[in-house]
Amino acid sequence: MEVVRKYINASSLMSIMKLPENFKNRKLEVIVLPTEEKETVEKEVDVQSAVQSLVGIIPYTDISLSELWEERLSLLMQ
Repeated sequence: MEVVRKYINASSLMSIMKLPENFKNRKLEVIVLPTEEKETVEKEVDVQSAVQSLVGIIPYTDISLSELWEERLSLLMQ
């Protein structure tokens, strides 16, 4: 693991992040460490069951797509 260690003036760091007032006009040590990265686990997705789980979520209406479009546009104009 790589580590970066540097001494800097507190005033240059205070413009980036909030620090206690007693750090003002002092030299600070900054240590930078990488965080632990979580491994991504690829999960197999059953497309058929995913589609089935979505059936019925959107209510059926007799509105055509153009009517729906006009309705949404009128809501945006208000």
